[in-house]
Amino acid sequence: MPMDEEAAIDPVSILRDIEESCRLCNTRDLQQPAEIFSEWSGIAFRVRNNYLLAPLDEVVEILDMPKLARVPLAQPWVRGIANIRGNLLPVVDFSGLLGGEVAAVTERTRVLVIDYDGIYSGLIVDEVYGLKHFMEGERADETPEVDGFLLPFIRNEYRRDGRVWYEFSLFMLADTPQFLKTAV
Repeated sequence: MPMDEEAAIDPVSILRDIEESCRLCNTRDLQQPAEIFSEWSGIAFRVRNNYLLAPLDEVVEILDMPKLARVPLAQPWVRGIANIRGNLLPVVDFSGLLGGEVAAVTERTRVLVIDYDGIYSGLIVDEVYGLKHFMEGERADETPEVDGFLLPFIRNEYRRDGRVWYEFSLFMLADTPQFLKTAV
C-alpha cells in the first residue's frame, strides 16, 4: 500500500527536532549557575561538657572501653595498655591529658584510636555520637567557648539546633610534647 508524502514519517527530521530541543534546554541550564554545597563530616564526641568533632581521617577506629593493663610509673592520665587484635594500644584519658579530671568510665565511654606519624594510641572520651555532617552555612567564625585546655586544638566551630560543635584536631594533639611525655 503506497503512502503519500504527508503520511510518510521522516525519522531523521524527528531526531533533528529532538536534538534541537535538547540543545535549547542545555543552553538554558548552563546559563544558570549550579548550586554547589560544601559539606564537612566528622566523628562527634563529648569530653566533659565540650561537644567536639574529629576529622574522619584522624580516627581509625572507635572502641568500647577495652580491658587495660596498668603501666607502672606513668602519668595519672595514662590509663594503661590494651591488646587490640594482637596490637598493643596505649590508652590515655583525653580529659586528664589536657589538664582536667580523669574521666569516670561508664557504659557510654569510648576510645578513639589514632594512627599518626608512628603514634598508635587510644583516647578515652565520655561519649561518641557517631558521624555528623555539616554544611558550610553551619560554620561559625566566633571565639570558641570551650574549656581553655582545648583551645589550641580547635580549628572550626559549627552550630546546629542550638548546640555548638568544635572541630578538634587529634593529630595536632598527638604532635605536642605533652602527649608523648607519659612517664612520671
